[in-house]
Amino acid sequence: MPVSAHRLALLTAGPCFAVALIVMQPQMTALAGLSGPGSFLASLAAEPEAWLNGHLILLVAALLYLLAAQGIGRLIEPTRPVTAALISLPLVLGAALLCGNFALDLVYGALASGLPADAAQTARAAMLGADGLQLIFATAGPGLFLLGMALIAGLALITGWLPRLAGLAILAGWAFILGLNGAFPYAEAIGHAIVGLGFIRIGLMPAPVQSARQ
Repeated sequence: MPVSAHRLALLTAGPCFAVALIVMQPQMTALAGLSGPGSFLASLAAEPEAWLNGHLILLVAALLYLLAAQGIGRLIEPTRPVTAALISLPLVLGAALLCGNFALDLVYGALASGLPADAAQTARAAMLGADGLQLIFATAGPGLFLLGMALIAGLALITGWLPRLAGLAILAGWAFILGLNGAFPYAEAIGHAIVGLGFIRIGLMPAPVQSARQ
């Protein structure tokens, strides 16, 4: 795939993720106002379009982050191929697993929106209870995604091989997400927009890094 596609992914992945969360906000607001074991399904029934449209955009954002991680690897690779592979791999794997997770959420949302509440609850339990499915997609995926973000931010801040401002934005965005998610509406979207600024800064780098070899 041409380098321009990776650069485009660096410029758009974060904003796309933030837009997805904004689109999903009505469903999250509905969920926050409910309680009990059926609250998630009730919020999904109340705002099916927010769930489906939001997860469709999340799927696109995860694909963009996969390409963005490969783009970061290409920026480092000319002089540091081993470092490029080690730094980009966790984010590549995490983004790929998030693609699977969001695709499953889309399937479940489409199924649940046309089912009675009891049948929808049974379908959700069956999907979450499938052998290893939740562990692989819902646990390992976000974990690798966050690890990849931390490695890229750390590389930028410690070595300067990527813009230090980018590393600072990525860390600040994730601190915002982890510290304030749920504190007020759109908090997670704002955090991902800040993370996106870091990736935009990397995407605006004029040329691959040409520092000394490892």
